[in-house]
Amino acid sequence: MRREKISQALSMLDEKYVLEALELTEPGSEAPKVSDMKTSRHSTKNLRRTLLIAAVISVFFAVTAFAIGYGIDRQRQQELREQLQIDENQVEEYTEYPLPEETGEAAPSDGELTVTLLSSIGGVEYDSIYINVSPFEKEWIRGQLPVGASFDGGESFATCTPAMKNGEMIYDEATKTITFECHRFHSSPYTDEMIVACGHGDGKMELGRFQLSISEVETRLCLFEKPVEFSVDELGKTGRLLGVELYSGGMTWLLEHEDSERFYYYVKGLSFEELSPEEQEWIRSVEVPWANTISAVTTGTLHMADGSDIEPSSAESGDYQDGIVKRYGSFSLTTIDPYDVVSIPLFDGSTVELD
Repeated sequence: MRREKISQALSMLDEKYVLEALELTEPGSEAPKVSDMKTSRHSTKNLRRTLLIAAVISVFFAVTAFAIGYGIDRQRQQELREQLQIDENQVEEYTEYPLPEETGEAAPSDGELTVTLLSSIGGVEYDSIYINVSPFEKEWIRGQLPVGASFDGGESFATCTPAMKNGEMIYDEATKTITFECHRFHSSPYTDEMIVACGHGDGKMELGRFQLSISEVETRLCLFEKPVEFSVDELGKTGRLLGVELYSGGMTWLLEHEDSERFYYYVKGLSFEELSPEEQEWIRSVEVPWANTISAVTTGTLHMADGSDIEPSSAESGDYQDGIVKRYGSFSLTTIDPYDVVSIPLFDGSTVELD
């Protein structure tokens, strides 16, 4: 807040109200104990008055910020930080962005749909970005007014999803503010500029452009001492689970199987249409058995050093790099310290202890 605003706030404090508040202390009540300090009655009174004035100013600032629409953004940042356990797990890939009042931007006009960039966290498969949009009616989320984010200059938009807490959308009724989670996938071309828009097709309306600052993800590679073999009975073929890669926002399963090089044809720069009819038919015949089996083997609860358990989402997406099949799983609105994972129970009933 600017200096003139502070002066204005101070001028609103009437001396008599301050003195009345100081006199509310009940007679005979025990004064706070102060170690190794001698305090005169005059200095104690001044201290109390100073503390009260500071408290009133703090309340004034808080109420003023909330009244102009900034309070809910600050509140959301704090809630996300706590829910994601950023400080507890010392997540270095997490970034909080300056809010409008910190950059000197004007408060939005009444009724105008606005977006505020809150924070972001880097990932292996994708980065997660959190934004506030308001005023946003709850019923709009049912496809009536989708919110999307573009990271390629507006060429394509990916739909943002409501951030959830305890199975409920993070939504503030008083200010009609909804919090969205947007994903920037690493497999697609992207820049550090984020464009947020709402609506459908030609009626899409741009809400804002933001510059992102997302740190590179640090990972913990854990290769199993002995790969765990699995089989696809339908195809009469086998694969091996090699290990996992852990990071703050999720984990990657590492495996290999005998059809991988042929199955992941796109690594060679080919499209499905460019394959021969025989090759296309072969891929159709093996993709479901392999997908079902891989989904079954890339599941497992993470046992943490403090005795708690973390359940990653199922690894539904994947990639193929240097002969290794990677299957990605993420943690929903939470994080871990990768080095706190001590063991992982596997699909075959065994448990792998991590050094």
